[in-house]
Amino acid sequence: MIFFITLIISFLFLEPNFSLEIQNKNIWRYHFNLEDIKESILYDSKIYCFAERGYFYLDLESNNIIKNTVDLNLSGVDVIKALDYNGELVLIYSSGKIDFVKGNRVSSVDLAITENVKINHVTNKEKYIYVSSTEGVYVIDAENKTVKERYEYFYDPNDKVNVSFLNFSKNKIYAISNGDIFFSDINSNYKDFRNWDKMSLFNDSIYGSFIENDQLYFYNNNSIFSEIGVSVGTDVDGEIVMIKEMDNMIYKLFKKNQSMFLIVKDEFNDTTNLNIPQNLKVNNFDIYDNDMWLVGDAFSLYNVDENIFYSPSNFPVKSINKIYDEDNIIYTFSGGDKFSVHNQGLWESENLNGFDSISSIAKNSLNTFYASFSYGILDYNNFIIIDDNYPGSLLKKYSNSSDIVVTDIEYIQDVLWILNYGSNTPLISREINNNWQSYEIGIGFNYPLSLTFNGSETLWVIHDKSKFGGITLFNTLSKEKFNLSITNNKLKSTNVNAIAIDQNDYVWVGSDEGLIYFTTSKFDDIKNYDNYLTPNNGERNIFQNIKINDILVDFSNKKWIATNQGIFVFNSENKTIESIKTDNSPLQSNNVLSINMDKQGDIFILTDYGLISYKTYNELPNLDYSKLKIFPNPVDLDVDQNVKITGLVDNNLIHITNQSGRLILSEIYKGGGFLWNLKDSKNIKVNSGIYFVFITSNDGSRELVEKIFIK
Repeated sequence: MIFFITLIISFLFLEPNFSLEIQNKNIWRYHFNLEDIKESILYDSKIYCFAERGYFYLDLESNNIIKNTVDLNLSGVDVIKALDYNGELVLIYSSGKIDFVKGNRVSSVDLAITENVKINHVTNKEKYIYVSSTEGVYVIDAENKTVKERYEYFYDPNDKVNVSFLNFSKNKIYAISNGDIFFSDINSNYKDFRNWDKMSLFNDSIYGSFIENDQLYFYNNNSIFSEIGVSVGTDVDGEIVMIKEMDNMIYKLFKKNQSMFLIVKDEFNDTTNLNIPQNLKVNNFDIYDNDMWLVGDAFSLYNVDENIFYSPSNFPVKSINKIYDEDNIIYTFSGGDKFSVHNQGLWESENLNGFDSISSIAKNSLNTFYASFSYGILDYNNFIIIDDNYPGSLLKKYSNSSDIVVTDIEYIQDVLWILNYGSNTPLISREINNNWQSYEIGIGFNYPLSLTFNGSETLWVIHDKSKFGGITLFNTLSKEKFNLSITNNKLKSTNVNAIAIDQNDYVWVGSDEGLIYFTTSKFDDIKNYDNYLTPNNGERNIFQNIKINDILVDFSNKKWIATNQGIFVFNSENKTIESIKTDNSPLQSNNVLSINMDKQGDIFILTDYGLISYKTYNELPNLDYSKLKIFPNPVDLDVDQNVKITGLVDNNLIHITNQSGRLILSEIYKGGGFLWNLKDSKNIKVNSGIYFVFITSNDGSRELVEKIFIK
């Protein structure tokens, strides 16, 4: 039955709707931290630097740094290896997709690997690209853009080999797996396990190989062996990190006393030390444009010859695990003591000097507070940690640990409300005069995760679903509590993940089993409620039996529902639904973990692949129409999909007519920005001509007329 309902939901979203410009790549933005670079390549006078997610390039002619923009033609953002083959930039992704890029043309190959297969290395020889993986080697014909073959078994027909990397020397091919080396004649059938021999040179894993004077050598952190197993020793005073042969010279990167050093040996066996800054974590190096370039962690790109670091700006902290909004400003947390704030299109990062595991933020007119999963609360303005030893504090440590776990905080009418996870009285209030009170919110309900205030008197508290789960309502005036559960018909599932209260005071509750709602958020009304309601599109119940991770209510009262099947944008008033998924947008994963919105109407979407944003133009409503803008104007029907109207107030009546006065569109609209999809009320695209936009505020007192030229 669950499978059947999921199919129905998918069917509802097949009809395209262009009020969202999902396919317009110009209004999507990736927000990847590009400090840690794993791979680099010179292509078309540019050095491309690839992080675990995303990339940037340095234009060697202009010396400009360009971060990756959203490109719907590319197969991903997770490049693990890049090659220059026959004038094409070849991008190999961890997903097993391969793109061949030249100008605006992209040709793709899919290795069709399963989720448990990891790509370890890529080697190219002549027209073939060899992809080493945890389940053997894939061979791609780069000329014809096809997967030629795959071989998994080496020497033993019963054991798939985890191939670390491949190399070629003279008339042999070598496949390295941890400390084992499998080799075969270069013209033999590699798919036949009997054509492979095996030798073991090291007790530990082999790091890599290099060729010197037409001889192949293998190395690990402290040893170098020839291809026939003879140790040749090492002249490196430290731990070997990487050895490469370039331009008939051997470059050795090694580590000693936590610092890295790079030496080069020329064809006359003369050795030169290349000075690199102390404490760099180098992941790769190469020679581009006659200069030595390094890439690595926490420094991006470094030119050894010029002693210059190159790194893009305007990115958030890495490894984001939570996005949070306070007054429609986006914050990102990553588990450490560093956080980032996105405001007016720019990221700013700050370090809280050891106050890590940040969970949430709350502000009043005078102060800012940060909560932590480990240390309690930070009084930011005074940089004082509020824990169990703070005067008057009612915070308690979690179980037998030293951690004070605060999962959420909220400032409401000069009172700081606190969720103290694991305490017998986990809901705490702290008044501005430092008067503390704590509250028991149900026997066994000691593990609250988040709180939502309805704007008047009720706190909606979500409990940890790995404990008892469910929701508790708390009346901040009467101090009463009421628990919602399956048994009192107030919940469909106790595995609740999200609560959102919309502009009509409807409460939307998302769980592992779908979406339910209530038509009021008030404490007494909910107590008297018979049971929860299920959203319906007029024909059937919707959003059932799918996992809902988060819910956002935008300025137009639409619900952005983050699920493990993408995002669904639900207009609960006219029952329309739009979907955003990997197959119709730049989303890299349908597993959407969190979703939030800033004042400019940018929707920030956190997936298990990272953070991306989508510009809706539906900004925070204005007080009047003084900032009204309509663009583009004139409109090109062959190019433009929508007209944007920004600078609107909270409630608007929008009429669009043609030059003859015929009504094209009439819309009662909430929100500060509106997208007209250039279609009339019958969903037919308009013709070229002059159109008039009439906008009236909800009290009817102000009317504006704007003219749009459509060609």
